[in-house]
Amino acid sequence: MGQDYSAIRGFNYQLSTGTTSLENWLYYSADRFELEVRRGKQFFPGWNTIRLWLSWDAYFRKPQAFKDNLASMLAIADRFGLKVVVCLFNRWHDVTGYDNGGVYLDNFLFPQEWAYYVPLYEEFVADIVQVHGDDPRIIVWDLCNEPWPYNDFNEAIKAVVAPELDWLTRMHAAVRSKDTATPIGVSVHNYLGLDGLSWVEPLSDVLLIHPYYMVTPVKPDTPERRAEYDAFVASYVAYGRKVGKPLLVTETCWHGQETDAQRVENLRFTLQTLTKYKLGFIPHALHYSLCADLHDIEDGFVGECGNLAFIRKDGTLRPGHGAYNDY
Repeated sequence: MGQDYSAIRGFNYQLSTGTTSLENWLYYSADRFELEVRRGKQFFPGWNTIRLWLSWDAYFRKPQAFKDNLASMLAIADRFGLKVVVCLFNRWHDVTGYDNGGVYLDNFLFPQEWAYYVPLYEEFVADIVQVHGDDPRIIVWDLCNEPWPYNDFNEAIKAVVAPELDWLTRMHAAVRSKDTATPIGVSVHNYLGLDGLSWVEPLSDVLLIHPYYMVTPVKPDTPERRAEYDAFVASYVAYGRKVGKPLLVTETCWHGQETDAQRVENLRFTLQTLTKYKLGFIPHALHYSLCADLHDIEDGFVGECGNLAFIRKDGTLRPGHGAYNDY
């Protein structure tokens, strides 16, 4: 566990051609993946880490093909000098209904019901990790992207905290049964704050966080909000020191603005703040995609956060986004 997480300069990645992770894995193209990774290295020479979102349901349909595709992606990433954060599951579901897929409450909440998939999840994790346990190309097993994907923890929602944590605990055990060395974490979203981070801390060798500085027409960029964001990041860092664990930002860099120039301003402030606290970062996301939040209106619904991709559909760099290289 000698990884220097502060040195990570990464990107999340979704293949450009699919609308969900399921589609991107079922119809994976090594040529397309290599092309888009090459573009990333062209525009961002210091890029050293890629976060890949797996798709358990694509695995369930064609296990060997899925494993072959993962092996292909790891080999291509390695050729371009990229280490990999492997995100095993996704619990983020877009508020607009433009959903990326993943795990839903029914799949882990009621063991007696037909939609309870936890034993299938354990088989998936064990099969993937036994092949790549202690693989030097993989620096973190990210158990899940944004569990508890809620922003209002009322009494009804609080009732699912324990079952979801139990599911994550079982996934952690499934990883550790096949890999005793590679660090494990759980990527918690912005709204959970330190409470959510504390829930997954016992399962985490490295604390994975998503500190987005969210600017929208109703949440303008102001000195006061910037100060709040700085304090928010500082609280994460203080918590990491308290529990003696490193942190890694596995998503960041909001859009939500009308112009590329405004997004670049957000990008600069966000990365200035993260580097101030010596945090490595993996913004969302490298390349234009048909998946949620990574495309323009011509290719599907665009929600509050806009298009978060750094590279455009035609393979060119978005204006000003080379600012990433300054950090």
